[in-house]
Amino acid sequence: MIFTVTLNPTIDQTLVLERFVAGDTLRVKSSRFDPGGKGVNVSWVVNELGGESVAMGFAPGGLGRYIEQTLKAQGIECDFVHTKGEVRTNITILDESRHIHTILSDPGPETDVRFVGQLLKKLRKRLSANDWLIVAGSIPPPLSPDIYAEIISMAREYGVHTVLDADGPALVAGVAARPEIVKGNRRELERLLGRHLSDEESTLEAANILREMTIRTAVVTRGREGAVAVSDEGSWRSLAPRVRAVSAVGSGDAFLAGIVLSLSGGGTMEEALRLGVAAGTACVLTPGTELCRRREVDILQPRVKVQRIEPEPALAQGD
Repeated sequence: MIFTVTLNPTIDQTLVLERFVAGDTLRVKSSRFDPGGKGVNVSWVVNELGGESVAMGFAPGGLGRYIEQTLKAQGIECDFVHTKGEVRTNITILDESRHIHTILSDPGPETDVRFVGQLLKKLRKRLSANDWLIVAGSIPPPLSPDIYAEIISMAREYGVHTVLDADGPALVAGVAARPEIVKGNRRELERLLGRHLSDEESTLEAANILREMTIRTAVVTRGREGAVAVSDEGSWRSLAPRVRAVSAVGSGDAFLAGIVLSLSGGGTMEEALRLGVAAGTACVLTPGTELCRRREVDILQPRVKVQRIEPEPALAQGD
């Protein structure tokens, strides 16, 4: 089973404008609301692609119940801890004329540390060997980033495949707990490692640095350039098919859902990258915070190119 943990879920509101002009009064062409947060998005895409997952984490206030009810209505099992406060709202402003989006991100409600114990108790009851656990997204204040290390360490003791997708201090703390897979984008790894990743070579070097931290598999997304992956079996690059992008919001979560769904079913890294890139690419075809649809994923998947990266041959002595 695939489990996702979202500690700081959101209600994602998308506002579509013909053109965004700061300081002006603007007419909204259309708007939509979607349950959000990285783990929630992963569960949604896993379900859309025909898999099963359990969405867990915190569900603050009435909007938390709304997220839970919406997921259940779509056939996604939930087991959230109901906390105080209210779910944050993230606002995405989509400028149609320039094909750019602006995101206003709320930090989330204050969360009492006692709820962490309740979540860990739920996880201990549910997790079994060979399950997959995805810990993703931001951490609500004033909780310590060490909560990610605690969750990952506990899951590893149960023989669970652990996956981390985070940024900043949460990524630093999570990596220290040695999850099996770390997924990040170029900017997240730049912040983690303190170096500029300008091309594929530098990105592969960053992935290998993660491997030196005893991370078995490092996967790095590179936007329009696809993604690279480095694991015990070798290194791969994946190239996304060219499409007319509408919005990239949620594409990284869709990519991760495809990766984990494939690997959890026994797929190879090559197969996982093909499904992940197809899901991420399908996501950019939808407006705002709307995620991918299976029909588009199925169409795009054969068009994804995945290549094994062969190591440079060592120079013979004296050359």
